[in-house]
Amino acid sequence: MSESSFSSGTLSADTIATEQRRHRLFEAADQLRLAGRGTEALHILAAEIATSRGGEPHRTLLLGRVARTVALEQPTIALTGLREALNLRLDARSRATVLALVATIAARTGHPDTDALLRDAGTAHAASGDQSSARHLALGRAARSLAHGDLPGAQAVLAALDPNSWAARADAPAIRAERILVELGLGRHPDARTAARQAPDDADAPLTGLTALDCLRMVAVGELPEAAALAVTTLSSGSADLSREVRALLVAVIGEVRYRRGEYDDARAILRTCLTEDRWPDRTMWSPAFCVAARDPALSTPAGLLTRVVADLHRSVRPLLPVPHFGPRLVRAAVATGDARAARRVTELVELVSTRTPVPLWRALADQSRGLRDGDPEPLRSAVDRLRTTAARPALADALLDLANNPRLRPEEARDAAHEAAALYARIGAPGDQAIADRRCADLTGTQRHRPSIDGPPSGGLDALTPAEERVAEMLAAGATKKEAARSLFVSFHTVDTQLRSIYHKLGINNRMQLVRAWERTRR
Repeated sequence: MSESSFSSGTLSADTIATEQRRHRLFEAADQLRLAGRGTEALHILAAEIATSRGGEPHRTLLLGRVARTVALEQPTIALTGLREALNLRLDARSRATVLALVATIAARTGHPDTDALLRDAGTAHAASGDQSSARHLALGRAARSLAHGDLPGAQAVLAALDPNSWAARADAPAIRAERILVELGLGRHPDARTAARQAPDDADAPLTGLTALDCLRMVAVGELPEAAALAVTTLSSGSADLSREVRALLVAVIGEVRYRRGEYDDARAILRTCLTEDRWPDRTMWSPAFCVAARDPALSTPAGLLTRVVADLHRSVRPLLPVPHFGPRLVRAAVATGDARAARRVTELVELVSTRTPVPLWRALADQSRGLRDGDPEPLRSAVDRLRTTAARPALADALLDLANNPRLRPEEARDAAHEAAALYARIGAPGDQAIADRRCADLTGTQRHRPSIDGPPSGGLDALTPAEERVAEMLAAGATKKEAARSLFVSFHTVDTQLRSIYHKLGINNRMQLVRAWERTRR
């Protein structure tokens, strides 16, 4: 039963005719949108609003469908359709809502006219007093705060909106999505998980946006297999409610997980689908995917991704908020390519968010970015300490590896950091990153033991152990059981048992006592 018939309790001939007309109109708008004619879909909806037929419930439902269509379209199409709607003879309340929608899109993409558009929308709302325009104006103001890294400010604005109210039914998914984004940015991942998996009151409301945010949450906390499985399932569902923005987020999730697994060709294959988007503001939807691709010189250098993504982030830092390690990653990529200007600009952005959102997560990211930019181990140590207090395990592992790679660090401390990074990568299901950390471990171990050059004869003894085997040998020589070692290193008992047999073979020994003696001789 529709809202209008439910409210009246009767079904008059006029009500039936209005509902039938609205049903046909919605079907036509959906068909146009799916055919790639989103501007026309918005036009027919706005034209119906301008006729003033069907009464207030009809107008409210039409505005809700306009907002939903806007959310499913890319920014240029949505802005074009809404600006054309403003040329129609809309009543004051509808015009106020359309102005608020325009301001919200501008705020999300970092449009330079955002403040002026929000003022116009605020003036229109003050004159009309419409509830719909009030909600969208609040969403626009929250989006502006998010674009500037002011998460507490966005949270305060969104707290006044009730997505469970009947009047806000059409806007509930957008309200929930913005609240979840705030929780992710604040590092409140359990709260974000609960909110993302809470079904909307309206069973017909699209869930894919909340699903994408839940995938980003899983990437941020290191639930990589789960994130990839959910993202692939959602992306391949063929849902009509899969907007371009949601598709872009899912592509970023899949690419991120594949890189961390070491599946580089598969990651490049899916990310190449988004590298051709070079028009602003539409490319802002792909910024998270660009942040993923920035770690791969094979993708980022030819496409000039770093330059584009840094420019867009200076308009809006929104893409950095849900996944914390994207900021330091961009600094790392800039330093690797010798782009000191990009490294400085991204570090300044992360520090800006840290200033406006002074929580341990962003303070750690600011320290990490500054340490990468300056090559200073002290901020990196601080970042590691702060990240230990958060649930952002991939960010912690990355910071540990950054610390291990710092040339000003003592070899022993660097080796310990690389060792811990490798164990943490193993725990979150990132064997590709684990292999990188293991190689760093091997390099540092070779330096400590003065290994022969790569052109020399192969070494034996403890020098023949892999970094993973060396970690097992160290723990067992210190008295740990195989079960304790497996639990501490986040691997299976079977893996430790297999590695121990390999250790015995390489060292030419047969028991734990001989392992202890061999290890003690090496450490003298």
